Amino acid sequence: MKLRWVHVVVFMMVAFVLTGCGKPIDEQVELGLASAETVFKENSNKPNKTIGEIQLFVPSGYSVKESEDLNNLILTKGKDQYILFVNQYEQQDSKLHYNLFKKDSSKKVVKESTYESDGAFGFSAVVEIDDENYELITSSGGVKISTITKNKKIDEKLTDMMSIARSVELIE
Repeated sequence: MKLRWVHVVVFMMVAFVLTGCGKPIDEQVELGLASAETVFKENSNKPNKTIGEIQLFVPSGYSVKESEDLNNLILTKGKDQYILFVNQYEQQDSKLHYNLFKKDSSKKVVKESTYESDGAFGFSAVVEIDDENYELITSSGGVKISTITKNKKIDEKLTDMMSIARSVELIE
């Protein structure tokens, strides 16, 4: 009889731990947007990689490859792919990517945030594609990075994406 109670208690503890492992989507989005804002305003990551005429910070675990279009780079981390677009004609205060994002009324925006710091403009957004998939977007001036992801680690991905976007420099 005691052994049965031990099994019940162990089962309940395991169930409790497993239900607490994943953060709810709303919490991930809030944390991610707040972290992206902090990264945007600190702008502390120096480029550690040069691809063509683009220098950028690539966080640990990410790899980068050029595409045929010199303004687009593809970053990967595990199974996730990110597309980095650099418009060299836009300044740090450009709202082009944000305005294009806002014009697309077909997007089901979960939440978005805009940021301004030292004459630079940026934004982050989470767009629901379906119950399990989301588009994540971060932008700083003429730089935009986006990905499609499952509803896991959205907060971490937004933070990394803003770190990358804010670090981009063009070699003149």
